[in-house]
Amino acid sequence: MAGYDKSKKGKDDPSENEYSFFLILPIIAVLAIIPLIIRYYPYNTHLSNFEWIGVEEEKTDFFLHYKTVALILVSVFMIFAIVYMILGEERKFVWDKKLIPLAIYAAISLISAIVSQNSYFSFNGIFEQFEPVWVLIGYFIITYYCFFVLQNEKNVRRTMRWFMVGISIMVALGLSQVFQHDFLRTELGGNLIYPGGGLSFQFELGRAYLTLYNPNYVGFYVTLVVPILVALIFTTKTLWHRIGYAFLSVALILILFASQSRAGVVTIIISLVIMLLCMRKVFIKNWKITIISIAVFIAAFIGINAMNQNILLDRMKSMFSTVDETYALENIFTNDDNVTIDYKGNRLVFMVEQDEYKNDIFSLADGDGNAVPFSLSEDGVNYVINDERFPFTFSSVRVEDFYGFGVTIDDKTWYFSNLMKANDKTYYALGAGMALMKLTEQEKSLDFLENHYHFANMRGYIWARTLPLLKKYFLLGSGPDTFLLVFPNNDLVGLYNSGHVNEVITKPHCMYLQVGVQTGVPSLIALLVFFIWYLIDSFKLYWKHNYEGYLPKIGVAIFVSTIGYMILAITNDSCVATSPIFFALAGMGLGINYKLKKERLS
Repeated sequence: MAGYDKSKKGKDDPSENEYSFFLILPIIAVLAIIPLIIRYYPYNTHLSNFEWIGVEEEKTDFFLHYKTVALILVSVFMIFAIVYMILGEERKFVWDKKLIPLAIYAAISLISAIVSQNSYFSFNGIFEQFEPVWVLIGYFIITYYCFFVLQNEKNVRRTMRWFMVGISIMVALGLSQVFQHDFLRTELGGNLIYPGGGLSFQFELGRAYLTLYNPNYVGFYVTLVVPILVALIFTTKTLWHRIGYAFLSVALILILFASQSRAGVVTIIISLVIMLLCMRKVFIKNWKITIISIAVFIAAFIGINAMNQNILLDRMKSMFSTVDETYALENIFTNDDNVTIDYKGNRLVFMVEQDEYKNDIFSLADGDGNAVPFSLSEDGVNYVINDERFPFTFSSVRVEDFYGFGVTIDDKTWYFSNLMKANDKTYYALGAGMALMKLTEQEKSLDFLENHYHFANMRGYIWARTLPLLKKYFLLGSGPDTFLLVFPNNDLVGLYNSGHVNEVITKPHCMYLQVGVQTGVPSLIALLVFFIWYLIDSFKLYWKHNYEGYLPKIGVAIFVSTIGYMILAITNDSCVATSPIFFALAGMGLGINYKLKKERLS
């Protein structure tokens, strides 16, 4: 490895250093290559010992595992590159105190992984996440490396050119999905993902998901990229460059609308408004471009909304519904000697014994201990409860994989058994994936969330059950990538009432809750300090800036992009598909700020 600039000035002043392509390549990989990685990966979940979770032992992944592997390799390369540049090329070590909170976050994450009761997953990643502690440490390494390397215009320009290549490939793929000719569903695309062929896709044709695992993460990608594209329009006077940046911006907005990420749409609007305010002088000077851009944004929204039967407006209207919710089925508890069901303020107690022929003998009582009558229905199989308080039916169940009984409540059948475990005659309920679990009292959260399970697209329930975990795992968390193992997936009634029937909750749909639960509240505070410190520093720098030159425009664009990411993180989780881009841009933003402040003081 070799840098171009060997002068003493260059070595003493990192903001003047010019680096070889080889040293910029890992940054290009994070921004432009890793997000595109998608490949079939069969694996063992190692969750068979957690029988209450109900996740199959053998699963497949397409979007996350190889991104994780690539990110870890790139992070290791960055470490060696930094050592080489400082010791081998005698470049001056440079540091920004705003990186300290992020370093603390990485350190706490490592300690959390070491002490976690489920450290295997913290070091190796877990089902549907693949974000182990090495990735979290990698985020810090990426941020520092980008800060160290990208402190001058030439290095930033070279990086941006390759970033545009990655964005262009992503846009081409996204447009094929928008117009219902998804490249990944073609024979060629399918063979690139999985040579065996025969793939099935979870998302409907016409919905954009790119290579990012879930349409929600399209919102992250677009929010991070579009402000930079908009800023680049004003960094060049070459017409075809401007047309290219404008085309990519419009295409990404179309892709965002087609992803149906409501939070993404709201966030990109907020981000662009903030950018408009910060760069007000630039936008006023180029008012024609500004007006055309706003018109295109509105037209794109209307067009995609019409193509999808008004789905964007309908989904946005329901995004923050605050109508109080009531649930007829209030609780189910599986106890040592009975199953109790609370329904519309009344309690029903099921007790079951087996006669000498292994037939079920049922006895039912209400909450006061009074017998509840029931009778055999005309079909000779199901029993009907002859009490208007409990409009249920129930029957014995004897099938290959399950011995017990089922109770049908409001058209849903719940299954229970005290026969499925050797030497254990207590009662269990059957959950997702044939998992046997105890149903117990759940710790309540904020009243608003308890009464609004469907708030923010059914996140209200998940947040309600996640908040109590912050207290339980306050100091060091449950361990990176272990949220699935500590979330109360045995709350079958809550899952049912919130619309998550037969689901296993693997993430909290909020990055801040995700961090707080997995690596502890102190680590969350450290991460927030890093975010807020960078935002305050950038706001002070850019609010009254004249935006002359290239770097200030890119710097403010990154500032706006990171704001959008932080807003979206309220309703979405950290993911190896998009988070590395954020931390690379944050590092670049720190480097640009460092350079601009140094120039202002000189």
